[in-house]
Amino acid sequence: MKSLILPVLPIPNVVFFPNTELPIFLVDQVYVRMIKECVREGMLVAISLAEPIQNSFFPTPKFRPKKVCSYGKPIILEELADGTIKVLIKGVGRVQLETVIQNLPYLVYEGIPYPDLPEQELLGSNTLTKLQKLLESWTRESIPDSLERESFMKSLTTLNHMVDYISMFLIQDREVRQVLLETTSIFERIQMLKSLFHEELPLFEDIQAATAIKSYESIEKIARGWH
Repeated sequence: MKSLILPVLPIPNVVFFPNTELPIFLVDQVYVRMIKECVREGMLVAISLAEPIQNSFFPTPKFRPKKVCSYGKPIILEELADGTIKVLIKGVGRVQLETVIQNLPYLVYEGIPYPDLPEQELLGSNTLTKLQKLLESWTRESIPDSLERESFMKSLTTLNHMVDYISMFLIQDREVRQVLLETTSIFERIQMLKSLFHEELPLFEDIQAATAIKSYESIEKIARGWH
């Protein structure tokens, strides 16, 4: 499996999914430079959930990127007078970060692709309808413009699009979002979403189900020796 060399942007509370597009504002000039260099050189960039490092030696909070994250193509939408840029990251795939290639001025990692496993299961029409209704309910709350809502829904051409957008925007708990990202079976991800949204068109996931999913994943990682 061919390795990937990717600049990494760790962001607290953001779990980026591969079949989505993520708009972000960047103020930190280190990351503004990173994005501009990636655009100029045609490089992809990884967006990873920033994980706090528990260490009393650090006077200010420090973060490291989660091992499994998504990467995509950066597009600069707007550059403001104060140097802030608005960027759209168009998802391409998932990666497991392995080795640090560069620390300064920004992180660059070597990683390996982290694809879904091949599966033969078929999805029932009721489940597909519920996923669509979940997204439609969310868009009515989050996208005021009716034309933008319609355009967004039309852009969801695959099951992966729907599952990834629900996982990224409807799940409030970042740890559960990360569990969904790391799960390599789309049908397992759908089962998790069904357990989280078992009520009719809820706006928030079931807290007990979220806790159970995190606990199970923690046990699984210990069993695999992945800390």
